[in-house]
Amino acid sequence: MTELYQIPPDASLEGVRRALGQWRTQRIALEVPEGWLELNNVARMRLVQRQAQIQHNEIALITREPATRTAAKQVGVPVFSRAEQAAGDRWRMDPLLPLIDPRHPDAGLPDPPAWRRQDIVARQMLPTQRQARQRRIKSEAAYRRPTPGWMRFAGNLLMGLLMVVALAGFTYYVLPAATIILTPGRLPLQTDLAMTAIAGLEAADVRGAQLPARLMKAELLERGAVLATGTSQKASGNAVGEVVFSNLSTAPVTIPVNTLVSTSSGTPVQFRTLQEARVEGGVGQRVSVPVEASEPGTTGNVRANTINSVVGALRFRLRVNNSNGTGGGGAELVSVVSQQDREQLVATLQASAEAKVYETLQAQLEPGEWLPAESVQTFVVAQSFDQYSDEEAQQLSGSVRVLAQGLAVNEQEATDVILTKLQGQVPERGRLVLDSVQAQRQPQSEATSSSVVFTMTISADYTTPIDPDEVRGAVAGMAPEEAAQTIQERWLIEGTPEVYLDPAWKGVLPSLTSRIQVRVDYGAAGQ
Repeated sequence: MTELYQIPPDASLEGVRRALGQWRTQRIALEVPEGWLELNNVARMRLVQRQAQIQHNEIALITREPATRTAAKQVGVPVFSRAEQAAGDRWRMDPLLPLIDPRHPDAGLPDPPAWRRQDIVARQMLPTQRQARQRRIKSEAAYRRPTPGWMRFAGNLLMGLLMVVALAGFTYYVLPAATIILTPGRLPLQTDLAMTAIAGLEAADVRGAQLPARLMKAELLERGAVLATGTSQKASGNAVGEVVFSNLSTAPVTIPVNTLVSTSSGTPVQFRTLQEARVEGGVGQRVSVPVEASEPGTTGNVRANTINSVVGALRFRLRVNNSNGTGGGGAELVSVVSQQDREQLVATLQASAEAKVYETLQAQLEPGEWLPAESVQTFVVAQSFDQYSDEEAQQLSGSVRVLAQGLAVNEQEATDVILTKLQGQVPERGRLVLDSVQAQRQPQSEATSSSVVFTMTISADYTTPIDPDEVRGAVAGMAPEEAAQTIQERWLIEGTPEVYLDPAWKGVLPSLTSRIQVRVDYGAAGQ
């Protein structure tokens, strides 16, 4: 019967081998978890198969991992995609290599041929190296004679003297050492570079002093109001008066209220009757009726005998006239919205938005970026008002939608570009002192909609490297004071060289340059 063993997801290859060591003479199907890759090569698969062979087990794998399935097929381990496929007893493990007994590794091997067996026996009959050495020792023992005592004493004495002389020479010439500590001097260097940051540029161009810029955009909506400054004459009060209707027929005529009459010369001015009246029948019959101007204002103040037209069907039956002029119509000065008010409101709201634009765009900056104020541009894309031009109002309210854009420049990229130029100005073999590098951006810049030109100033100190081998060769055998003076004359250094002798019994630096150690302290200097 086949036993199903689910390999834990965090199990190791060694853990699986130990688990197989707990079964003997069984059929085991190992279910491999998804993503478990401990058996994805032939070597590891062979280790598990060998463990199963030692325990006389039959194993199979249940997995969909392509690499694990390939490795299992290469070593002869059955592999299935689902657990139910491995439940039957029809599968067998077919290992490509037989199990080798470590106690009898030659078991099962064929006997060597006759000529090979004779060669092995012949080599086993030859004497060993130790036996040959012992025979030589015995044969040479007869020729050995002990060395006389005086000769041994003289040899030992001579060897001792040579050792004393060698030790004295080593102590005097080789043992003394010296250490020289130098700090290279610094020289100032400064350069200015006008750089152009361009929107859409993918990478910095060191030779052309160009670097990428990121276009940022933002929309702002500003609302506000201004007092209306325009003025206009507004009609006030309706003019009133009295007209006389005369009958043109023999039949009586009823004049309804709100009957319209008007002037006929110039621009007609209409009036309406304020009450109903009746004209008796007969040509020339009259009736007086009060009237009021239809529109307010001074236009309703007309002279006498100017209202002479009846509006409507009654004009064929009645004649009208005003024996006196009308009066009461007036005008007053009122505030109205002017075009200047609209322009002022737009300018005010745009100025208010521009005051917030820089801070709004700065909030979009990424670490290390800088926003040139000259690159910030604003555009009014929409505007609306609650009053029309020349409309009576005390104030004008409205809103303005402003589109703002600016260019973000990476200051580190700008520093790298100008630092590269500064390095090109360092003399041959010179080395910049990194802790002295100072980059400063000039406050003024010029910008367009897609680029900004600004100037960077960078200053730094540089030093010339000192070759320790040259220093050793120049000061070997000198007194410390003389060595310090020589170094100061030939190399640019900071301060006085520090010279240490160890030991100081000779009072001079060693003649052997290998015994002089030169330490050059560059500090933070580096390319």
